[in-house]
Amino acid sequence: MGALSIQKGAITIKGIKPLLICTLIISIILIVFTSLEFLILKILGLQYESLWSLLLFFLVYGLSEIPINLFLSALLKALTTLNVIQSHTGMLALFLHVMSTFIIVNIIDRLMTSVSISQLGISLFSLVTGLVGWLSIQQDPDPPKRGSKEFEAYEKR
Repeated sequence: MGALSIQKGAITIKGIKPLLICTLIISIILIVFTSLEFLILKILGLQYESLWSLLLFFLVYGLSEIPINLFLSALLKALTTLNVIQSHTGMLALFLHVMSTFIIVNIIDRLMTSVSISQLGISLFSLVTGLVGWLSIQQDPDPPKRGSKEFEAYEKR
């Protein structure tokens, strides 16, 4: 099921259309979210010296936020499975989403002199994006708890 195949010296591309469609859809989603984040940050006082600085800011922010949020989600689900916390969608999830965004944007703000935002702006941005992230996981089902029949069945697979 490779995307490229070689036939008699010629390279034919198989399955490139679905790959391009998926890439286009993901790109559109990223552009929409980045644009919304830019508007929120601009309203909250984001200042930048050049378009390149702004693009670099969002690139660094996106590349650091996505893996950290994936890690936090996995951590919360693991803690739920181990019965350490009641649910992975509770107030701890909101706190972690807000604090991770706050820390990430603060670090980027300190390291990039060409982009700046006030502490109030960072705090409000963190609260807004944390709330959006928290609200987006409210319908997620909790993972099976350790010791439950569902967990035992999953463990036997």
